Amino acid sequence: MLSGLHLGVAAFAPAPANTTTTFETFETFETFARDFGKHYPSDAERELRHAYFDAFQARVNAQNEKFRKGESTWWAGLSKIADYSDAERAMLRGRRGDGPLTQVASLSFSPAANPSAVDWRAKGVVTPVKDQGGCGSCWAFASTETVESHYAIGAGKQLILAPQTYVNCAKNPTDCGGTGGCQGSIPELAFNYTSKQGIALETDLPYLGRDHACTPYTPAVTCDGYKKLRANDASALETALAQVGPVAVNVAAEPWEIYRGGIFEGGCKKGGDCDLDHVVQAVGYAAGYWIVRNSWGADWGEDGFIRLTRTNDAKLFTDKKPADGVACKPFPKDELVGGESGVLFDMSFPIGVKAA
Repeated sequence: MLSGLHLGVAAFAPAPANTTTTFETFETFETFARDFGKHYPSDAERELRHAYFDAFQARVNAQNEKFRKGESTWWAGLSKIADYSDAERAMLRGRRGDGPLTQVASLSFSPAANPSAVDWRAKGVVTPVKDQGGCGSCWAFASTETVESHYAIGAGKQLILAPQTYVNCAKNPTDCGGTGGCQGSIPELAFNYTSKQGIALETDLPYLGRDHACTPYTPAVTCDGYKKLRANDASALETALAQVGPVAVNVAAEPWEIYRGGIFEGGCKKGGDCDLDHVVQAVGYAAGYWIVRNSWGADWGEDGFIRLTRTNDAKLFTDKKPADGVACKPFPKDELVGGESGVLFDMSFPIGVKAA
């Protein structure tokens, strides 16, 4: 990663309630750099970032042209990542997988009694939007957020917990979607770790945005393990969201980079390829979309959230790079993943969440 780039690795402020249909673009790179507080240590780096920005803005403008023509249901916009390199944007996603872990159980809920819409944000159990910065710690953030939500559901109050706990201490011995820390892992490993060692408060173990040694800390919350939903089952995710709480999910997020608002479609390629590469938190649904919380800060998307279309709930796509997504050693050749951006393939949440 080039020096001098401000990634905002510890933005925990609440997001503003603004999801209006706008097309914010910046007339010049200079305006973008000023408004996002960018500082570059040399003219050479500034020139390089300018080139990245121009390419990103071209993607934004192309998508918005489709939206204006009625050819798409979502619009694009600039955010702080507009001057990132491909490698830096890839680190925003990270890798994760699945494997022979403990405390796994399939859920068989009946969706008959589910309400037409659920939004856990309105119930006061979704903590403020976070920003993982330039570390591939999406798995740690989605896991932390989901533990936070289930603690709030049970205890009736919010705690802000520390994703750095998992980055430092949750081991990944079979390379499930990465090698751990900023190199990727999975929520199931984080939930298992929580059941054994607990997770610290953010104030006790502040986020660093980088790997660090596992040192002693005071656990604030623990759990009994986790449950895993049946793969590629939209009714299972809907029912878990309706009857239990938010869920950690895996997605193909590269196409999300330019998302600004609307109901997103197109995370998987038309040919059927769908490379899962990111972990996020599903916090609700409506008749036409899933509500998903990201960890790229509140200036991305709809105040840090994205709505994924449900028109692809019954569709399957092929992840041809399971080692980069939801797989552990030995890696399979490919996997079938369901739903928009593959959101229905790997879904889990902690159980028995309580104060340590």
